[in-house]
Amino acid sequence: MPASAWTDEVLDRMRGTGDVAGDAAITETYELGRQEEVRQALRGLGKNSEALPTDLPPQLRRYFELSSVLPDWADPELIERGRSLLGRYEALVVSTLLCGSLPLCYGCGNGAEVLARSQRLTSGVYRRLMETSQFVVDVLDDGGLGPRGRGLRSAQKIRLLHATMRYHVGRQDDWDGAWGLPVNQEDLAGTLMSFSVVIPRGLGRLGVDLPREDRDAFFHVWRVVGHVLGVDNRLNPATFEDGAELCDTILRRQQRSSEAGITLTKAILDFIREVLPGTAFTGAGPTLIRHLIGDPAADLVKVPAADFTKTALQAGSVMNFGYGKTGDAVPLVAKAASELGLAVFKNGLRLTNKGRRYEWQVPTGLTGTT
Repeated sequence: MPASAWTDEVLDRMRGTGDVAGDAAITETYELGRQEEVRQALRGLGKNSEALPTDLPPQLRRYFELSSVLPDWADPELIERGRSLLGRYEALVVSTLLCGSLPLCYGCGNGAEVLARSQRLTSGVYRRLMETSQFVVDVLDDGGLGPRGRGLRSAQKIRLLHATMRYHVGRQDDWDGAWGLPVNQEDLAGTLMSFSVVIPRGLGRLGVDLPREDRDAFFHVWRVVGHVLGVDNRLNPATFEDGAELCDTILRRQQRSSEAGITLTKAILDFIREVLPGTAFTGAGPTLIRHLIGDPAADLVKVPAADFTKTALQAGSVMNFGYGKTGDAVPLVAKAASELGLAVFKNGLRLTNKGRRYEWQVPTGLTGTT
């Protein structure tokens, strides 16, 4: 779908559109009263090569079978090239996710209302943020979208999580129809672009000048993930340039300050303070967010002023992160990003899950207890 077709009229319609396959699977599960049974059955399903539990509801089994098949246009060589960026820049990718992608999403007020009501990120926030970081790593890991891939299975579970949120949030008395359908197609597309577009842009802001071929391959990986997640083909563009235009269009339409977005962003800042050791990086969270998304977007979610002095960094530092590419000249703030990304998995896992990896679960409701 050409970028010129992403008009307000089209995107307004997409705000009322969900996901036929995912919604059918979750609706049937609830109508049969089997939500807890299904949650337990899928709880340990971590790899795509593992057999599905027996006796799933028919629509749910069909959902897994259909969403396990990658689209014809998925290019294995591009997927391999795109996912290899994780090996070189894992710390920076994770930091850009936390301090770029998520705050931009939370600055979209209508979509933030869904997250606040679901309590998926405001209750047990550390676990939720670690789940998201783990998802990125799963997708970009070796074979993450292949026959034995954790990334594909995680995407399938997240799609069911979205359907569960639509099922419940839309029935809540305080849900305002002016916000659109909960977890609608425009919000799904905007979230997808926060990975496929915002992360490469963020790496550039941190001094990593990706070759065009690497950037496009990374974008292709997330286009495939978008297909698995049930993003409408019309909002899952084929090129980075179109994706960037769609991203900017959605931000133009949806950015507004909200209490929900402010609360969610504060949770990120609290998380960063918790996982970064000592006081040397006290100002890292606000500094990184403002550096990656800009002051206007950061002001919408009330990010404190940047404070480079508290990061105890020396100007002009040049770092080699040891991920297979030498000589990357990284600006001042990139050292804080590197420290944060490494600390997320070193300290975050220790603090929140006793060192074990995170597995996405299909909830039975909207609280953070599932």
